[in-house]
Amino acid sequence: MVKLLPLILSVSMASASADSCAGSVVDQPGLQCSYCGAPAGRAPSSLGDVAATACSLCGLAQHLERPRINEEARLIWLPEMSQAALNVLVRRIHSGLRGLGERLETDVRPSLAVGERTLLYHGQQALLVRGREAEVRLGTSDPAELADALLRLSGAAVARRDALLGGVRILPMGRLFEGSEDIYPAIVDSWRQTAGHPPGGTV
Repeated sequence: MVKLLPLILSVSMASASADSCAGSVVDQPGLQCSYCGAPAGRAPSSLGDVAATACSLCGLAQHLERPRINEEARLIWLPEMSQAALNVLVRRIHSGLRGLGERLETDVRPSLAVGERTLLYHGQQALLVRGREAEVRLGTSDPAELADALLRLSGAAVARRDALLGGVRILPMGRLFEGSEDIYPAIVDSWRQTAGHPPGGTV
């Protein structure tokens, strides 16, 4: 059995003062994410400085300093599920939506309110609602504000951040930017192709 690494919300000190959305997309054929166990698939090069092989969603959780992070994710309170497990669930939802030709953004309704589309959409919305509890506990659901707080922590506090954050998670919002381009649909297509499914498309 492969032992997965713990996934803790983090910022990258190296890229916090740089344009971390500038770069390219890299393929990770045959590699498994060291955090959630899923095939790594394609990922932005700007997420490539984490400690081990990471899929885009697990890489995102370790790069809360990204310039457009508030468009890419929301903070939610979900103590009953680890960040890695949440990422696997989100991957399943987004892969399903993509296969049905639907858009991936969490704030976009499906084109047809029938069948699996409805289940996937409401699954996302049930997770998004947990952002209200994050706002109550933290005063915000914006990952950028958490990133600023993490950058100000002492070294000892950073080492304890998992305990300090408790049930705080980030919910990927169906967007991932590299420069000005949303590359997330192509990333989801890479997951689908690895699983033997055809790439999706927008209806």
